Amino acid sequence: MTSSKGTPATASVAARLMDAVVYESYGGGPDGLKHVKVPIPSPKKDEVLLKLEAASLNASDWKIQKGVFRPLLPRKFPFIPAVDAAGEVVEVGQGVEKFKEGDKVVAMLNFINGGGLAEFAIASETFITSARPPEVSAAEGAG
Repeated sequence: MTSSKGTPATASVAARLMDAVVYESYGGGPDGLKHVKVPIPSPKKDEVLLKLEAASLNASDWKIQKGVFRPLLPRKFPFIPAVDAAGEVVEVGQGVEKFKEGDKVVAMLNFINGGGLAEFAIASETFITSARPPEVSAAEGAG
């Protein structure tokens, strides 16, 4: 994997840990959330790694935690909730053409992987990820 500048992707990012909020089973509401350290994910083909600046929770997030979508979206635990996010691209996976390191974006993260309540998250280049205009704050973009 290479960065947008054609240099090998930084192994130091992938080797480090990040702060995240997770839940380890269905249910529990806010009491089921736990602060942990987890490895920073690495982008795969057609994905970007975002350093998150903001994330928002919506009705689907609490329904996922409660288990309402269990038949359609079975969880792998621990799970990092929140799919609406805004941040800066810090690494690009192979084949990414739309974004480069340093771009500010808003994204809907994958419902299967979530990831918004963490320092870094993976976003698909094509699945509802777009450039964030300079006049839109990270909080507004994530909302």
